[in-house]
Amino acid sequence: MKKRGNKKIRGIPKVVLVGRPNVGKSTLFNRFTRSRDALVDSTPGLTRDLRYRDIHWSRMRLRLVDTGGLEFTRKPDHLTDLVKKRCIKAIEEADLLLVVMDAREGFSHTDKDLIRTIRPYAKPVIIVVNKIDTPSHAFYMNEFYEAGADIITPVSAEHGRGLRTLKERVVEVLEQNGWAPEPLQVSITGEESGTEKTGGDVDAIRVAFIGRPNVGKSSLINRLVGEPRMIVTDISGTTRDAIDTLFQRPDRSDIILTDTAGIRRKARVKDKIEKFSIIKAIEVIKTCDIALVVLDVSEGITDQDKRLIGYCEDSGCGCITIYNKWDLVQGDARLTRLRTRELKMAKRFVPYSPHLNTSALTGKGVKRILPLIDRVYGEFNSSISTGKANRILENATTKRNPPLARGRYLKLFYTTQTSTKPPTFMIFSNYPESIPAHYKRFLANQFREQMNIADTPIRIIFRKRDRRN
Repeated sequence: MKKRGNKKIRGIPKVVLVGRPNVGKSTLFNRFTRSRDALVDSTPGLTRDLRYRDIHWSRMRLRLVDTGGLEFTRKPDHLTDLVKKRCIKAIEEADLLLVVMDAREGFSHTDKDLIRTIRPYAKPVIIVVNKIDTPSHAFYMNEFYEAGADIITPVSAEHGRGLRTLKERVVEVLEQNGWAPEPLQVSITGEESGTEKTGGDVDAIRVAFIGRPNVGKSSLINRLVGEPRMIVTDISGTTRDAIDTLFQRPDRSDIILTDTAGIRRKARVKDKIEKFSIIKAIEVIKTCDIALVVLDVSEGITDQDKRLIGYCEDSGCGCITIYNKWDLVQGDARLTRLRTRELKMAKRFVPYSPHLNTSALTGKGVKRILPLIDRVYGEFNSSISTGKANRILENATTKRNPPLARGRYLKLFYTTQTSTKPPTFMIFSNYPESIPAHYKRFLANQFREQMNIADTPIRIIFRKRDRRN
């Protein structure tokens, strides 16, 4: 292991998990980050794209990278070759490699190929022998010393054994190679250490790209960030997991772009992995600030597209629709008019959702995505005083009286804003359970209009007024 001089290196070192398929890299990633970010299953080759997470271990801040399984075959298919190239790129950029191997299968030919592959890069290496689930499995370790690494450590990612020792070794090796500890930052959870995202990510805008398979979600993200972060093929279901990409901007809030698996109708989904992927994608919709619903303009609006827009409405996130592949219909006036009418009908219950036409292939319209995200997020996070909220409510009820409900007069007494993301108002009424849906939509539109926030959802919660008030 070649050590750097006494000069201390500032910054965030990259610690990259590499190994052949199904040795437990993603399970280790989830353990180390205390998350379930990486989809885990016994199916080989489940991870394809690179996954990053900034974490704190002891006195060191580092960037952990999960990679796809490396396979060394004479005639790899296109997807396997893309995964391998992405892994090699991660190895080139790594400051420390955690080479994960499977204790039960021994030091395999693929492991030997991997060691030969990484040796020319002269990176610090720790061999991580996974699946040492009990002390009696320690005898599996002997043959791994053939790898020739200075540090070989046993762990059980599934049961959490040996992880503390591995973390200590990682920090030691990084410091020996010149990396200086960074002052700890308070994480989102308020903890000084651990594995949550650091305070610098608190204000990041979370943007999810959702849509049916092969509509161009990954290609759009690659266009936005200016480099091929996501693996893109014509194969439906190439993206299997929800992958975060941090897009840093010096003069504005950072953006976390989340690529998700294509979401098909349940009736068409038979594969177990695809089911897990779809569940993960729908979970992302529930936690993002803004969802970009990517539509294939060459195919038009499908029932599944309408369902996805409905998921966004139900979750309360901001929603932007994007007709991608616009290069395929450009110049066809009849078809573009048809697609515009279809979209208008599909979005009649989300009138606040703005729209863009793009082509990830040519770059058309892509530069307009980030400014639109900023605008929608600004409105999504807006707030007003209680006085102004009540003036808006008073003007709305004057403009259109609350309707009769079962022969009873409805009264709306007062309101207050309870939260943002989206702007949420609580309105106190004599019969809150009797407010009809059309009047709720009218009130939401009035708040949007008077607050000048046309591009965000608004939530209104009705409560019965306390008799004492």
